[in-house]
Amino acid sequence: MKITVYFNRLSPFWFGMAVLTMLVILVGIGVATWQFFENPKAIQGHLEAAKPYLFGWRMLLLGTLITLWPHLMAWFGQHSNWSSEKLNFAISWRWRAALWLLVVEVGLIQGVIGTFLRYLFQD
Repeated sequence: MKITVYFNRLSPFWFGMAVLTMLVILVGIGVATWQFFENPKAIQGHLEAAKPYLFGWRMLLLGTLITLWPHLMAWFGQHSNWSSEKLNFAISWRWRAALWLLVVEVGLIQGVIGTFLRYLFQD
């Protein structure tokens, strides 16, 4: 049985999803290997020390996404044969996407929701 992959049929979206999946798998393997060779308390200390840098990295990625959004949507639209109406709609979602990413950052990653719930149900 011969398995062939048709890269010319692979849309940019699915190529991006494949790259993102591989990145998540590699990060998972790296984290699992790190936990195998180092004490969990030491890992927690390293992660606490790296929090400001990781926050800066996330904000840099968010700023890059906001800045390049129209160009990314134009590229996506060109490769996916979007109509100009669909392209304008996608470009108009720039600030909504940024707002939702900020809500996720503040609410989940920075722990605001968890802290609020902890104080809410505290005796």
